[in-house]
Amino acid sequence: MSYGHKVRYLRKKKQMKQEDLSRGICSVSYLSKIENEILQPSDETIELLLNRLGYIEDANALTEIQGRLYQWNNTFMTRDVEESDRLYHYFEGNDFSNESIQLDYKVLRIRYDLQHDKIAHVKKELVDLTEKTIDMSLKTRFYFYKHSAYYFYHVGKFDEAVKQIFESQKFIAFLDLSSIELADFYYTFSFMNSKNDNTKTAVKYAEMALSHFQAIYMLHKCVDCHILLGICHKRNFYYDLAQEHYDTALSLAVKIHYHEMVPPIKHNLGSLYSIAGKDEQALGLFKELYEKQSDFQSYNSARIVLSLVKEYCKAGRMNEAAQCLDKCYRFVQKDPSLLSLRAEYIFYHLLLGGEYKKLDREMEKVIIPELTKQNKYLTLSSFCDYLGDYYVAKSGYKKSSYYFQLGKEYIKMSLQNHLGMKV
Repeated sequence: MSYGHKVRYLRKKKQMKQEDLSRGICSVSYLSKIENEILQPSDETIELLLNRLGYIEDANALTEIQGRLYQWNNTFMTRDVEESDRLYHYFEGNDFSNESIQLDYKVLRIRYDLQHDKIAHVKKELVDLTEKTIDMSLKTRFYFYKHSAYYFYHVGKFDEAVKQIFESQKFIAFLDLSSIELADFYYTFSFMNSKNDNTKTAVKYAEMALSHFQAIYMLHKCVDCHILLGICHKRNFYYDLAQEHYDTALSLAVKIHYHEMVPPIKHNLGSLYSIAGKDEQALGLFKELYEKQSDFQSYNSARIVLSLVKEYCKAGRMNEAAQCLDKCYRFVQKDPSLLSLRAEYIFYHLLLGGEYKKLDREMEKVIIPELTKQNKYLTLSSFCDYLGDYYVAKSGYKKSSYYFQLGKEYIKMSLQNHLGMKV
């Protein structure tokens, strides 16, 4: 592209009038002749016009921009939100016409927008960027697929998220990644596979990530790795290993003042205690978390309430369970971000209300399909046991037999899903 056409393209892209661009540099008529390739301006005039348009061509300036992009990427891995916002505003204030810089920026912008819940913008940007992957450097493509995986995770498409992270993995052998980049990739790879219930792979990469984070003293990320390992070991029924990682995560989080992770760790510990039959310990932790809630519309609050309801029901404290459930039920019914919890809320709402005929219909219509899609087989098994016990008490032996048998099938499916073994 010639300088004249480049000036006109950038000016129109920035929606700038010729009067505004030329002011103090040249006359409007002179600028018009430049844009129409009627005359060849001096190097000084071109430099002044392009600088006003935010165009960067100088090699030193390009190196500086690339350095800032590298810093911006690091803020995502270190969770430095303040610095991330500052660099975002810097980039937004410039119009970088260098195609490589533009692609690097747009790929990193995916991660930034996801952190700020701009899902619709990311969806649109991904469509555009997918067509430009051939123009990306190998490292930019590596991050494009990695950040795409985060997008599909955010929208609940875990199979697609895993496909994207495997695409990203293909580039590692060809790249010179820093320790933090490599550690963060291992953690992301583990996290995405854990969401898709590939716990064997998730454990392997979480351990690799933990080793790298320990080597560079990123203790916050070490906490995250211990939590992820605890979750994976719990799913694989290695409860002692799971508790070991949760206890380490909790101790470290308290020590380094990683306060926002203390409630999730305690919630995971409570779930582990519940599964292991330590009901009083589980109930104590869930009540502690519940009593600290002030906003019952968030996803974390909805999970805590649901866990406490389950423990109350196990203890036969149905009135307390019903009162607790009411705190979140109407929000879960309306908020799309709480969709993954809706089936369980419907079950307990109908169970605690004694609406068993409607519960039968909702099990077939909503609850079983939704929880099967989420691979929540143990939850379904416990629901079947509730209904089996109810119909035994009502002498509905045919119905009770159906639910007890169905519950056993879900136990088998859980074992097959997590251990890869036929039962």
